[in-house]
Amino acid sequence: MRRSLAAVTAAVAALVVQAAPAVAQDSVYDRAVAARLAGDPARAVALLEPWLAAHPSDADALVQYGYALLALGEYDRAEQAFADTLSLAPDYADAREGMALAAARRSDGTAARRSFILAEGALSDLDRGQRDWHELGLAASLTAGERSTLDLRGSWYERFGIRDSEFGALLTHRAGQDLWLRIGGSFAPDADFRPEVGASAGLDYRFAPHSVASIDAGWQQFPAQTIWTLRPGFTQYLGGGRYAVTLQASAAAASGRDVLVGASMRGDYFAGDRTRLFAGAASGPETGLGIVRQTTSLFFGGEVALGADVSLLGSAGREWSGIGADRNEARIGLKLLL
Repeated sequence: MRRSLAAVTAAVAALVVQAAPAVAQDSVYDRAVAARLAGDPARAVALLEPWLAAHPSDADALVQYGYALLALGEYDRAEQAFADTLSLAPDYADAREGMALAAARRSDGTAARRSFILAEGALSDLDRGQRDWHELGLAASLTAGERSTLDLRGSWYERFGIRDSEFGALLTHRAGQDLWLRIGGSFAPDADFRPEVGASAGLDYRFAPHSVASIDAGWQQFPAQTIWTLRPGFTQYLGGGRYAVTLQASAAAASGRDVLVGASMRGDYFAGDRTRLFAGAASGPETGLGIVRQTTSLFFGGEVALGADVSLLGSAGREWSGIGADRNEARIGLKLLL
């Protein structure tokens, strides 16, 4: 009898030991799902990472991990989690939906956007022996709720030995699932060549899953004249949102003057969530000196993450001007996520 009781006790103990990992898994899984659904994806990630390190073949946990990363805007890592899930379970519908959602979010300009501060500077080397141009700027992009972003900026310019300071704000609001509206303004105290006051308005409309149409209009009161601008454009996202091609037309006119028109083309490659490259060309009206002049330019640049919250930005370009000297420009900036 004692042997029978001992055998039963041993068998029960063995079952408990074998079931312990499953109980632990259920506990971690349930807590992670609860955290994600409660709007705390960071906690879900923190709960799931140790479990997945020990149990990399847990498809359900991988899916939850992917959706938590997606909520944090970590699109590359989310896609990898969904891809790992599909390698284990090719018919896992939630993982396939997650892959599609990650691609859509990557091409959605306001999805999971974080506030940041950007400090940058630029130097232009002018031909014909003219004095270099200098520029310094400080900008802040602040999320205002789930649907709005407020961009603030201040810039200092030096052109031909003359200095100007300009301050501006731009409010962008997601008015619908596929519609973004923006309105902005700027002013320059004691302006010499920057606009004394300016106003702008525009919109983006996504008319297809990866296609966005845009239009922007602007009014600027310079010391010498008033200038109006209009810029319609189109952006096509490719490769699941990793590539983008933007075409834009432009028109500008000063009071009582003819309208000048032009166009630009730009290509972007999003290598990672905070790593990108871009290049483009433009030919058309430019108003940076307070007059409307025809220019042609080539440019390229990019952004690379230096750490979890810091990125380095840089660009270079060449501009040929119909009025005044041609120039080379180099720009560098540092972005801090908040």
